[in-house]
Amino acid sequence: MRNLGDFKRYRLLALLSASTVVLSLVGYLGRNTVYAENSVDLIKSPRLAVVFQGMEQGKYPWDILAFGSRKTAAGIIDDRGPAGMGETASPETAASPETTASAESAASKTEKSAPPQDGKKAEGESPSGGKAESAPVFTTVDQSYFDDALFIGDSRTVGLSQYSGWKNPVYYADIGLTIYDVFEKKIAKVNGETLTIDKALEKQKFGKIYIMLGINELGRGTTGKFAERYSQVIGRIRELQPDAVIYIEGIMRVTKKKSDTDPIFNNKNINERNAAIEKLADNASVFYIDVNQAIADETGGIPEAYTFDNVHLKAAYYHIWTDFLLTHGIMRNS
Repeated sequence: MRNLGDFKRYRLLALLSASTVVLSLVGYLGRNTVYAENSVDLIKSPRLAVVFQGMEQGKYPWDILAFGSRKTAAGIIDDRGPAGMGETASPETAASPETTASAESAASKTEKSAPPQDGKKAEGESPSGGKAESAPVFTTVDQSYFDDALFIGDSRTVGLSQYSGWKNPVYYADIGLTIYDVFEKKIAKVNGETLTIDKALEKQKFGKIYIMLGINELGRGTTGKFAERYSQVIGRIRELQPDAVIYIEGIMRVTKKKSDTDPIFNNKNINERNAAIEKLADNASVFYIDVNQAIADETGGIPEAYTFDNVHLKAAYYHIWTDFLLTHGIMRNS
């Protein structure tokens, strides 16, 4: 019986050891993909801690396999260079967030020469159709300007809701939210109900709607597909909220340290996508604003002192974002 007890203890120890190794390996393999937004101090915590962080955010170890298959299919990392923007991959099929200069040039020429087909808008065309009006004139406003505002976004907007000190705006924000599933997740609380955002927009009216999405979409789909989906989302919001001023917020960059070492979550890819969604503004009811103008340092990224993980702002620095918003109001004639 004693030998049986020893066997059970050793078997449990072996199982725990194997689990630790497997989870540590998962954390390492997913450091630039599934767990790119998660980080731990390896001196204080083991690598597997990011896996548990991820599970709290709805990211599971097997997501690495799904991400890996998308990555292989799209050729994100290829000896010949990244896949081009001209691919027609679906949003669910990851493609390169980077493009070579020649691919950008070819794609640009194709987009300018080829007319939209099947009633679809060309990439870069505003959701309202037609070209943008002259550059907008922003004005400084006070905090009451945001009393009828809605902020839609991912984990960064979750942080804004927690640390801005602004309690009157409404926040439809969720960790991991993307432009592709923005109308699918039930995250909007209205009168005690938790609804999808489009259903919530049918029930509550807003004067201003701010959207910051895009960091989670890096490495997923082409820039063209991302901008196309973004345009569709804005179009749907305008249908539901025809009187609202819509602000497209540029994707906040990451630190230079992360940008220089990450093949996917880097500032080159962020700038490329920001340039694409900036074209969606018509400067009449849809406007583009870029908080990177206020946050980025001389390296072009978030200062390392401002962030705890190279991606998200520390609580003490959300005032830079809100200060920027206060100087970028649009006053429309009533």
